[in-house]
Amino acid sequence: MPPQNFVILGGGISGLTAAWYLARNAPPSTKITLLEASDRFGGWIQSTRVGEERILFEQGPRTLRPSGLGAGVILDMAAKLNLTGFIHAVGKYEPAARNRYLYYPDRLVQLPGGSLLSSLKSIVQNKFILSSIYSVIREPFIKPFKNLDDESIHSFIARRFNLTLADTMMSALVHGIYAGDIKNLSIKSTFKQIFDMEQNYGSVIKGMINSKKLSALSQKDQSWLDLLCLENKDLFSFMSTTSLYSFANGIEQLVHAIVSDLETRENVTIKTSHRVKKLKFDKEVEVYTNDGSFRTDHIISTIPSHELAGLLPELPYLTYNPSVTVAVVNIAYGRPNLLPVKGFGYLIPRITPNNPYHVLGVVFDSDAMPHQDYKKDKYTKLTVMMGGHYYNNLSENDYPNKDEILSQAVETIEKHLGIYLTPLQCMVQIHRKCIPQYYVGHYSRIKELHYAIKKNYGKRLSVGGASYFGVSINDCVTNSARLVLDLLGNEDERVIITGLERVEEIEPTKSK
Repeated sequence: MPPQNFVILGGGISGLTAAWYLARNAPPSTKITLLEASDRFGGWIQSTRVGEERILFEQGPRTLRPSGLGAGVILDMAAKLNLTGFIHAVGKYEPAARNRYLYYPDRLVQLPGGSLLSSLKSIVQNKFILSSIYSVIREPFIKPFKNLDDESIHSFIARRFNLTLADTMMSALVHGIYAGDIKNLSIKSTFKQIFDMEQNYGSVIKGMINSKKLSALSQKDQSWLDLLCLENKDLFSFMSTTSLYSFANGIEQLVHAIVSDLETRENVTIKTSHRVKKLKFDKEVEVYTNDGSFRTDHIISTIPSHELAGLLPELPYLTYNPSVTVAVVNIAYGRPNLLPVKGFGYLIPRITPNNPYHVLGVVFDSDAMPHQDYKKDKYTKLTVMMGGHYYNNLSENDYPNKDEILSQAVETIEKHLGIYLTPLQCMVQIHRKCIPQYYVGHYSRIKELHYAIKKNYGKRLSVGGASYFGVSINDCVTNSARLVLDLLGNEDERVIITGLERVEEIEPTKSK
């Protein structure tokens, strides 16, 4: 029988989704309490309007992908929260969808994928792209490593393709997603479908050709997505023509809608400024915070794993993976059309010379999501992302302060884009330990954690959030929704739901 009393730790998007799914699907008698340590909900999602112009700055995630199970779950939530009228979408053929750039070695380089003419021009003018294309052509003929447990992204891409592709395009992509070092991150835990292609077909390219046979979703998840599509047929049909989307007032509009909905429910209590100090497991679980204590049958922890380690130090590997710090600099200039090119933005490979300020990439917000500002034709808006794994070895006293980071970002834009105007509005946010890094062997460690939770806490603890199965909003929302549905649908007293069950399929126990 499912628990009757839940306490959720963490009020980021993972915790809010868990609370919302519980509120909608659990019996009305179920008591749900959500505790957030900070003074606001939403975690790293922060959308702020600034100045008299009310320019929207996204200080965290800024766009969502409209495909896959994660998109289905979020769009279904948006429909039920009456947000569909606020969706701002970018079509598949708009510049933000088609045009992506690298800054390498000392200039903007358009990646193939836009118009045929621009793609051919880019290939001809840039030897590293030509080399990468050649490596793609020869990849199907490279002998595979079968029964491979795991390896770094860098090692995998260099082995299957070549070193140039790994150090340029792939390292830049990893900067954009994980702000991480391609030499440390696990290919199996970050790009599992690519890893599986070699294991199942002996080649990434052969796997792509047979991609319809190699579904990224389990049968259960595919059925779930099909149901969501059926329930939201018109919305899903419209979103199939788009490449990116957000909401009129930014991603945080989704957070506000969830919070507002939870506040109307009598069996739900949500609290900010409640930092958990201690967990005590007895017949009931007692949760002690800086402002009181709570009793519950079951805890869903969505706080970062390194924070959970401070509460449950006996659990293994909670502190194994580091989390990187990212500085986000939002800049708006008081003139439109200042960008030398149109597109989503550019990323910077790890081997790009002369990158003294450790810039990861720059988003062209004026193109990426052009309709969120009330006077969009009067501004050029950018976001500079800095730090990530480059900050890993800095002590607390070595971090640049916000004024230094802003100066570095403005200087970067001057050098890379030739924009020398004084910004009209700007904002700097330093997100400390915001993106978990799934180091090689991540799934094996998660499997041990899964069994340790089952052994030590039985049916009283489950975990979710970005520390385990994906760092994107789509991943976090889907994993929380899946966890809640599994908990509520579990009628077998012998089955323990930890939130990490999928790792048993990913890492099957090998017979001796």
